[in-house]
Amino acid sequence: MSVELAVTFLHETAAAICIYDHVSEEEVWIPLSQVDEIHGRRTDGGGEGTIVISDWIARQKGLTK
Repeated sequence: MSVELAVTFLHETAAAICIYDHVSEEEVWIPLSQVDEIHGRRTDGGGEGTIVISDWIARQKGLTK
C-alpha cells in the first residue's frame, strides 16, 4: 500500500530525498528505494508537490498514523 503526501522538496542525494512535511512541520529524509512517484519537483530539486511512498516508511517516519 502507498501514501501520497503534499510536500516541499528540499534536498536530494543519489540515495534519498529530503522533504518538508506540511502536516508534521518537519524535514524528513526518505530513501529513494521507498519512493513510488514524485510530482512537482523542479529540475534543481526544490519545489512544491507530492510524493508517493510506501505505507510502512510513512508510518516509520511519523508522516501518517
